Amino acid sequence: MPPRYDLHSHSTASDGALSPRGLVRRAAEQGVEHLALTDHDTLAGLPEARDAAGEVGISLVPGVELSVLWGSRELHLLGLWVNPDDAGLRELVANQMAARERRARTMGERLDKAAGLANSYDRACALADSAAPGRPFFARLLLDAGKVRNFQHAFDRFLKQGRSAFVKTPWCELDEAVRVIDAAGGRAVLAHPARYGLTRRKLRQLLTDLVNAGGHGLEVATPGLSHDQRALLSACARDFPLAASAGSDFHSPEQHWLELGRLPELPTGTRAVWEAEVPA
Repeated sequence: MPPRYDLHSHSTASDGALSPRGLVRRAAEQGVEHLALTDHDTLAGLPEARDAAGEVGISLVPGVELSVLWGSRELHLLGLWVNPDDAGLRELVANQMAARERRARTMGERLDKAAGLANSYDRACALADSAAPGRPFFARLLLDAGKVRNFQHAFDRFLKQGRSAFVKTPWCELDEAVRVIDAAGGRAVLAHPARYGLTRRKLRQLLTDLVNAGGHGLEVATPGLSHDQRALLSACARDFPLAASAGSDFHSPEQHWLELGRLPELPTGTRAVWEAEVPA
């Protein structure tokens, strides 16, 4: 049986529910042998995760999930097998986190007005134990205050693009993120491509730009894909010089459909990102 990889997961260092140590232990319990911690725009959880991986006997893949801009569209790019001590990567992550904090402050101000709340930013910070809480923590705040029915309603009513509390953020450009990941010894992989609502033509245009920028991979084995989505991503992985990656995008045990290591097989005829050579 081939080794079990899960190359997309989150901890409390960003918007996950488990500490880095708790995440690694859960991954081991689920039979994962190689786990990437890819918190949003931060490397803060990696030292604890690395220590925990040594304790439970699994391999930790140091990673990060960077928010990037492709034109006016926000995308997410995984950096896998990065050197977390790389100066360029650390500078980029620091800039991204500063942008996240500014976004969170503005989001809190807008929610105070739109939802009739008070001190939304400070309360979200307390929930997240961070000065840069992401939208899931504001969704939790809205749910706890009885302003929404569930998390999805929070996004649909207040937090997604076009709604009253959405804040556009000046993330780094796609090609810059690829360049920094590459310089840090990592592999740049487009995360959850089916979630961006792109047409087939737009997706192929994006992948062309990713390849031209020096990108390495495409996340194709992830939970919840429809038959048509799997077929499209499988074709893209074969048509473009991009390695295939697999990741659950795990955030919380409550999201049982995104369990660590519970992933479909990679499509036939594709090469795995963990086996592909990194360009010199």
